[in-house]
Amino acid sequence: MGGGSIQVLEKHFDFNDEVYPEKNFNEIKTVLEKKQWDLLDYVLFYEPNILSYLKEVILAEVHSVSNGLRSEGLLPGNLKLARSAKDLFELAKGDERLQIMSYAYAANEENASMKTVVTAPTLGACGIIAALSYYLVVDQGYPVSTVAKALAVGGVFGNVIKQNATISGAVGGCQAEVGSAVSMACAMLAWIRKENLEVIESAAEIGMEHHLGLTCDPVQGYVMIPCIERNSQGIVRVFDSVHLATTLRKIKKGRIDFDTIVETMNETGRVMAVQLRETSEGGLAKFYKEPEC
Repeated sequence: MGGGSIQVLEKHFDFNDEVYPEKNFNEIKTVLEKKQWDLLDYVLFYEPNILSYLKEVILAEVHSVSNGLRSEGLLPGNLKLARSAKDLFELAKGDERLQIMSYAYAANEENASMKTVVTAPTLGACGIIAALSYYLVVDQGYPVSTVAKALAVGGVFGNVIKQNATISGAVGGCQAEVGSAVSMACAMLAWIRKENLEVIESAAEIGMEHHLGLTCDPVQGYVMIPCIERNSQGIVRVFDSVHLATTLRKIKKGRIDFDTIVETMNETGRVMAVQLRETSEGGLAKFYKEPEC
């Protein structure tokens, strides 16, 4: 079905069951207000043992970036695309934005090489949360346990998207993959910076809103062009979205809530031409020309 879901007619798989009874983010906010919880309290109420697993996830994220930054050579497949993360990182000394982009390159190049990465929320968008996790743990010195808690918060937003729209590029275009990853990472970063619920929601909303309509057009079907570079842009947008949300919410209330942007993304994906949804029959996949030797 895409987005990690499996369905067989007349068969029930318990891993498809919803863990959280609330159907959207507004319902979650109602629970938070009633119980006087924050988002982490909400997660731990329904999944009290989740953090030990999420620590393993964060370590896997960090390792995927670390391994990618050390690796060289060509990525497998007909495109003969050279790995860029290591060189990009070495050229980025003193340029933090470019350095963070190299982290996304590293994780995505590991994915393209069929190495171990974290599907968060998808393989095509695996570089964004990996880059943020590496930045927080390695560059900023946050404990893995703290970043795992941030991921739990980001997961709430990812689950709302998956429940009410899609995280599948084949169903909704790359807005459903990179857009969802950016949205989740925005919530993570805002939470770890101790922003309030309004700012966290606003950051996640901004992160998704400005990926609306993003097509999924991988050249020759490989998760390389434009996917790897697209992840590097996505991680930069995470920091910009959180900065903007933090500043704007000091000036005025937001007009668009998270549920509205998820509904909008879902509708946008439905009306998007099928050629622009992971078929490699349109967009960049159609117009890309092999370079002359």
